[in-house]
Amino acid sequence: MIKIFTQQQKLFWAKRSFVICLFTAIGGQAVAQQPQANLTDSLVLDSMRKGSNPQNRHVDLWNRTISKLRNVTGSATIYSEDVNTTPVSDITNVISGRISGLYSNRSSGRTGPMFDASSFTLRGQSPLIVVDGVIRSFTSFNVDDIKSITVLKDAVSTSMYGLRSANGVVYITTKDKSLDQPFELNFNVQVGVLNQFRRPNFINGANYAELYNEAQKNTFPNATPAFSAATIAAYRNGTNDPYLQPNNDWYNTIYKNNALQKRYAINAAGNGKSYRYFTSVEHLSQDGNFLTSADNPYQTNNFYKRYNLRTNAQIDFNEDIQLSLNIFGSIENSNEPGATSSSIMSRIFETSPLGYSPRNPDGTYSGSILYTNNILASAVNSGYINYNERTLSADVGLKFKLDDVTKGLWAKGLLSINNYYLQSISRTKTFAIFYPTVSPTATTYTKVGSDGTIEAGKGDPAIVTQNKQTFFNGLLGYDRSFGKHNINVLASYNLTNLIDSYTQLNQLYNNAGLTATYDFNKTYLAELGLVYGSYNRYAPGKRWGFLPSVGLGWVISNEAWYNKNTFNFLKLRGSVGQTAWADPTNYYSYMQRYTLGATGYNFGATASAVSGVAESTLKNPGITWEKALKIDLGVETQLFQNKLGVELNWYTNKYYDELISPANGYASGIIGQSYPTVNAGKSRFSGFEGNISFNNNKQNFGYFIKGNFTIAQNKIISRQEGNYPYPWLYSAGESTGTYGYEAIGFYQVGEDVSKTANIPGFIPQPGDLKYADLNGDGLINFLDRKAIAGTKPLFFFGLNAGFNYKGFDFSALLEGRLNREIYYSASQMLAFNNGYGYVLDYTTENRWTPQNATQATLPRLTLGANTNNEQTSSFWVKRADYIRLKNIEIGYSFPGKFLKKAKISKVRIFVNAYNPLTWTKLDYLDPETGLSGFANYRILNGGISLQL
Repeated sequence: MIKIFTQQQKLFWAKRSFVICLFTAIGGQAVAQQPQANLTDSLVLDSMRKGSNPQNRHVDLWNRTISKLRNVTGSATIYSEDVNTTPVSDITNVISGRISGLYSNRSSGRTGPMFDASSFTLRGQSPLIVVDGVIRSFTSFNVDDIKSITVLKDAVSTSMYGLRSANGVVYITTKDKSLDQPFELNFNVQVGVLNQFRRPNFINGANYAELYNEAQKNTFPNATPAFSAATIAAYRNGTNDPYLQPNNDWYNTIYKNNALQKRYAINAAGNGKSYRYFTSVEHLSQDGNFLTSADNPYQTNNFYKRYNLRTNAQIDFNEDIQLSLNIFGSIENSNEPGATSSSIMSRIFETSPLGYSPRNPDGTYSGSILYTNNILASAVNSGYINYNERTLSADVGLKFKLDDVTKGLWAKGLLSINNYYLQSISRTKTFAIFYPTVSPTATTYTKVGSDGTIEAGKGDPAIVTQNKQTFFNGLLGYDRSFGKHNINVLASYNLTNLIDSYTQLNQLYNNAGLTATYDFNKTYLAELGLVYGSYNRYAPGKRWGFLPSVGLGWVISNEAWYNKNTFNFLKLRGSVGQTAWADPTNYYSYMQRYTLGATGYNFGATASAVSGVAESTLKNPGITWEKALKIDLGVETQLFQNKLGVELNWYTNKYYDELISPANGYASGIIGQSYPTVNAGKSRFSGFEGNISFNNNKQNFGYFIKGNFTIAQNKIISRQEGNYPYPWLYSAGESTGTYGYEAIGFYQVGEDVSKTANIPGFIPQPGDLKYADLNGDGLINFLDRKAIAGTKPLFFFGLNAGFNYKGFDFSALLEGRLNREIYYSASQMLAFNNGYGYVLDYTTENRWTPQNATQATLPRLTLGANTNNEQTSSFWVKRADYIRLKNIEIGYSFPGKFLKKAKISKVRIFVNAYNPLTWTKLDYLDPETGLSGFANYRILNGGISLQL
């Protein structure tokens, strides 16, 4: 019998077949991370924007968008208007100070995408970066592309990330359509100056010579001073021979204080009945800071240029079928001198300012027997290295509404392909130096090295990094309301294939999960997360893990008996759940590995070494993922007609099965191999977070204040340590900080060092550091080490405020860090530690001398390594608290009546600044970049934006 189907029945079975295929035919090529918020269907309208009730604003979670009112997870969201005033090149630099629980830090002021980014710590861990639903760390794009940034902190919000859920998520969503009108076209032009502050201040001239003589006398008391009184006087009065008695300020000569930044951007957005789109094009350039030479036909400076293109589009074929396509492409070019920026900076710190002149009288590069790498030549005559970065991401999604099957049912498939490529082209060349030798009759010059050339079209290309990530996600959702009951169920199966290194096999992540949310009359809220995830680098049979989580909420203010006169809104929420982290650095550690071509096998009467196969680190067949049990409790309230909002949050996260190296270090003296890492660590991270906001509008004047704070602490519970004789040797019970000796002052003149506890083999002198003998055995050794930093809870906060009056607008952001302790490397804090260099204000001022014995804040000067003073100790731990004006902007929007004739919707001019002011008690150094030679910078920026 032939069965005849109607058109409606055909559509029904086509949709049903799509669902079946989606969940049964996944088995081909694997693909990259979580799906995309733009395709979500637990829909919240984009009308939830600036100026609306905060509880109605959207929150982006895994594969769905909900209102803040219905959210029971531990998460926090900022929006486009919060970040678009920050004139930085990388998105990671706009978040600092804006979200509680998220700690950020910039360790270098060097420009370019490989360096000019902040690192994140979320409740003590390094979070994943997710852009439009896909885990991808590329954040070097235009701030104006951002729609929102949500930080997912607790177990429920991150559960669907499976074996990568333990560290939290920074979830960035980009714009996908226009909001105010069917079509928008925006232009933006900005020009700014990157201005370094707290640059290293090197000592040179007569002061350097005197300090050197002092260090020499302290180290070799009977030696003849290296610099005579006449030579010092010549340096002081400027009569020194610039070639034979050079006096250089290498840092300020080679590394300029200011660099220019330019940004040009255009974006278009539309929003129609059956389509939505956002597309943007951006060009950003930053000039470098290194000195250049007009004689070079090529660039040697450390410049950075990028070109970005983004297109997010959605089209509805009919009421039931939606196609989405997101494409992002980036071309980035950066450059540096052939000697490399880091090497040049190291030479500046390591070199004596009196060591040699930049050039000889005949214009050749100078040097000495000790210094054959002329710093000036390294910067301008060593060729150049060019870096080319290419990023391409494409996300395509197809969604079917299956109301014909049952109302509220839908299915979706998402494919994301991501490629990143970094190539370097080295066009370096050598240079010759001529160092002078002075005799009573003449000065002769000795050549070292040779002058190379760069041939056009030639270079040494190398692939630095090449990554490929693909991701497939199949989803089946059900959104339905039954009277006052609202249900959202989302089931998914996703597969990730990540090639992070072409010297290793790919990484495969699988997740099969279910998340369900329920609310009754928007009053009683619940969310359940269940995920079964795997990672292919664990032993077969041990690759899958089950991670449950649950969250509950109660909107008390929606109860009929509740009086809203004071507290207009009140919600309690909490969550608990299991998360995990599969450490990708453990490369098939369950398998025993061997090294081919190893030497060390001795044969024959003469014991000749013969190459062969050697056993590598011992395997750990039971290695598994690290785990965390997370508990999160919060309360949210709004007062005074929803003008004042307060949110308080407490959390405790217990991490266990952490990978650690056993305390004993070696399996045995017979085997001679290190223990493998084992899942034996336990620690706890806990804290208290708060957010406060107030906004108000009166006629033409509106203003807002937003504040957030975090109190965070951690404690080691267990590290499977050995049996130590003293309690201070155990890390259990302490924070995950720095361990070393406790410094108790300096040895003083006349002190009998034979009666003090000293480091074995070192005879201390007056001005050397003295350490506490904790066990009283008369020796300073490993038995006297203790926790010396990071023992106090960290407190950090942010305060954002602004106003608008008629056409004027103003905003400012303050951020602060308290109880912040930083350990600075002793070798970099001691002048002359290599015999000649590291002579700066912070390594010499207020040093110990017999005349400054009681007020000194630095040890005595010595030449070369000082094994006593270079020990890791509390002396080199500094309080790095600070308050920084992170961002400030003032703008003016021209009245619309003057623009209508030109068919222009809006014109705004503005000036803003990034890092303009810092308050800190830390002397000499920036509290973020610290000892980095690439000093932190402020940006002074101005621009104009135009909307058609």
